[in-house]
Amino acid sequence: MNLAVLRVEGKSEALKGLLNVLRCKPDTEWQEGELKRRGGKHEKSGFTSLIVDAATSRDMVIAVRRFLKECCAQTMSFPGQGLTAELSVGVTVGDSAQFVASIDLTSDDLSMMSSLGLSLNFAAYPTSDESNTASNDDA
Repeated sequence: MNLAVLRVEGKSEALKGLLNVLRCKPDTEWQEGELKRRGGKHEKSGFTSLIVDAATSRDMVIAVRRFLKECCAQTMSFPGQGLTAELSVGVTVGDSAQFVASIDLTSDDLSMMSSLGLSLNFAAYPTSDESNTASNDDA
């Protein structure tokens, strides 16, 4: 699993406009004041949208780079629209398919993120062939 997810929060009107510009479908949406799953209320409206779920971290970076270039080509600015945005990148590591993963972002990639006002979050999730085998044996 090599995922990149866009998470955006702000005013509902700006979010709708952004979805039209990005031509993407939100995977989850919430409105200001709605209850969160783990308690509390959302302070702002928002959505998450899957950018890529790739077989390799390299393929994921290529898709993220394509997304960043599309956003920059549209002279997008998340803060300029009153939005906060985060690109959340997650990889699984520790199995035979992907024991170690590296995410190679260039200075140009980071510069594009900065110009867009996009923050970045990385997470690695451990997995193993043993747990996959064990769960298959239990079936």
